[in-house]
Amino acid sequence: MAGEIIAGRFELIEQIARGGSGTVWLARDLQRGQQCAAKVMRQSYSGEILRFVREQGVKFDHPHLLTPYGWAAVDDRVVIATELMRGGNLHTAMQDYGAFSAPLVAEILVQLLDGLSHVHESGWVHRDVKPANVLLESTGDGVPVVRLADFGIATHRDEPRLTEHGVVVGTAGFIAPELTGGHQPEPFQDLYALGVLAVQLLHPQLRGDALAERCRTGGFCTEEELEAVLDGLLSRDPRQRSAAAARAAPM
Repeated sequence: MAGEIIAGRFELIEQIARGGSGTVWLARDLQRGQQCAAKVMRQSYSGEILRFVREQGVKFDHPHLLTPYGWAAVDDRVVIATELMRGGNLHTAMQDYGAFSAPLVAEILVQLLDGLSHVHESGWVHRDVKPANVLLESTGDGVPVVRLADFGIATHRDEPRLTEHGVVVGTAGFIAPELTGGHQPEPFQDLYALGVLAVQLLHPQLRGDALAERCRTGGFCTEEELEAVLDGLLSRDPRQRSAAAARAAPM
């Protein structure tokens, strides 16, 4: 497929990732005259198409958020275009480099809290904050720039609040404890997921029950300020999460 031009607009250059529903390519947007990331998927993947349609309704212009800017459909394929982030995502970074230092985790938290504040002030809840959904911009030796992506299951406060009994939306391990009791999505649940994300960056070997246990018991790092913020973000009391988010700004 390299060299193929889809819908007269997106020229596929090099495949950079593959998932169950499609592939992600380094591409050239001929309309804009610039490179982009293009996810190509079959229209037969109806669930992914629905996520895409939903995400098209979420538009943010913010340095730490990334939403699609364009799309095209031809024959049985759909292409979704976003700005190109050359550093991969936090999940692959953990696999490649291991544990992140406490100062780096603190910087990532500040950036993502800035982005989430914008999301929440706009009335949205992301509902799937996790390392794989945070992309990195390559900055060489400088402080990395991160952007929260994948708003396919985000929900807005003005949408009807219809909860199907027993159904919890999100990724296992990153779901706030109150959601298992049938609570509606609220911004402080994103803050809990962000706390789990930070703990995993500090301890990438932790998965499943071991990660959940560490999130309950604390002892995340030796940096007192970061430890206090993480304790707050992972609190069962949503008010403590909001207070911790406010406290993290000057870290």
